[in-house]
Amino acid sequence: MIPDGARAAPLVTLGVLWGCYVYVPVHTMGPPVGTRVSAELTSHGMDTLARYVGPNITTLHGDVVSAADSGVVLAMTSVTDRYGREQVWRREQVRVPRVAVQSFLQRRFSLGRSLLLGAAFLASSVAAWEAFRGGTLGGSLPPGGGGAVPK
Repeated sequence: MIPDGARAAPLVTLGVLWGCYVYVPVHTMGPPVGTRVSAELTSHGMDTLARYVGPNITTLHGDVVSAADSGVVLAMTSVTDRYGREQVWRREQVRVPRVAVQSFLQRRFSLGRSLLLGAAFLASSVAAWEAFRGGTLGGSLPPGGGGAVPK
């Protein structure tokens, strides 16, 4: 028989590996090649890139393929329009001039959020397990169903 803690270990590991990511501002001249970024476009950038990415697109998401002083090439994973709708891309490459970008945000792993997610996942898994097996404090019903009230 496997102890309850050993059963929960793979679930916690899965939760931590799944993890949480956050976007943080890029503080260098530009995002490094190979990083996943979110590029918030200026209004001029929206107009300039409309024929490549579509009208009313405010944010580009993708991986940096190359970077130069004049701009970056992104392998696009998605775009977001001004209404908050997201459209998935299949890593098509788009050259994005730096003057078209208001800010770059880089995707980073968040250890704190991942641990919180793992703890919440573990707690809900344990609660579900206990509910299905009768609970740790659960008793039993009296014989006969226990519905009758004694006189």
